[in-house]
Amino acid sequence: MINILLITAILVWPFGQLLSLTPFGGTFRLQLFDVLAVLLFVSLLPSYRKIAKDPLFKPLLFFVLTALISVLVNLTSVSLIGWLYFLRFVSYTAFYFALRIAGVKKYARHLLFAASLFLGLGLLQYFLLPDVRFLRYLGFDDHYYRLIGSFLDPNFSGLILAILVILSPWPLLVVPLIALVLTFSRASFLSLAVGLAYLSLTQRRCKLLLTLLLLGLFLYLVPKPFGEGVNLRRTFSITSRWQNQKTALLLFSQKPLFGHGFNTLKQTGTGVDNSFLFVLVTTGLTGFAAFLYFLKTAFRGIKSPLVKAALVIIFTHSLFNNSLFYTWILTLFFLLISQRSKRST
Repeated sequence: MINILLITAILVWPFGQLLSLTPFGGTFRLQLFDVLAVLLFVSLLPSYRKIAKDPLFKPLLFFVLTALISVLVNLTSVSLIGWLYFLRFVSYTAFYFALRIAGVKKYARHLLFAASLFLGLGLLQYFLLPDVRFLRYLGFDDHYYRLIGSFLDPNFSGLILAILVILSPWPLLVVPLIALVLTFSRASFLSLAVGLAYLSLTQRRCKLLLTLLLLGLFLYLVPKPFGEGVNLRRTFSITSRWQNQKTALLLFSQKPLFGHGFNTLKQTGTGVDNSFLFVLVTTGLTGFAAFLYFLKTAFRGIKSPLVKAALVIIFTHSLFNNSLFYTWILTLFFLLISQRSKRST
């Protein structure tokens, strides 16, 4: 059952927001991926003893408990939607433990197909449907001549493409690199640069920096039609992010110990464009400490330099967007850290 659910999830993942609906009037967007996560979580319950021996079980449980406490402390202000967000995160941890039990290597062909399909859908969207400004009527941002892919968002799609660049061999990385350029996502460009720098410094493979030269060349050559979204010097997004983070710090100062309740800010229409600030605001210092401990333990257990570089890309991107708690990226994150050494602690 676990094997079937994992294969199904891998094949569904590339379709992103295309397989979602809003059963609660647009407040909570339910995805087919959510259903698979819940089924996978339930199917893992008989394997509890094996899961409890995993090196990441206690750090992850510690964070989940602090998140739960943050919700309980704010119980009077937490709605059903708030609880659903919390339960969604808990259910998605099943992907990590399922992949640890089943092993990632057996799904290599499925993962390659999923990555290729995601890349293909993004390129098809850009060349066949570059004007997606009509999506604002469905609750998404409107974009013009930017690759938004099946996530319907250039920033999150850009993050995935940056990871595909770092994991792809020469010369195949040119294809996701071109797709990345078409997102015009500066956060994704910067994240890739940091990931490449990390890989070059730790492995002393300076030729990897040639990828940055290609990135700059493609950025120079790519068509830039009229529109603020493709203007790499735009300042509106920088200003809005700065204001968003100032608001987040103000919210943190109001409830610094346990926060406002894990992932409950969306129910009030307030979001935090930074995964680390998001945890700090919603779970307070207790949850933030548990979260950093979990990330540190997960990162230290990874032996592959490429996987570590991919994680660095995610962490960097999460400073500008709430990437770590975007369900498709969260799943990819769990997939990456599931490749930790069996003996690591």
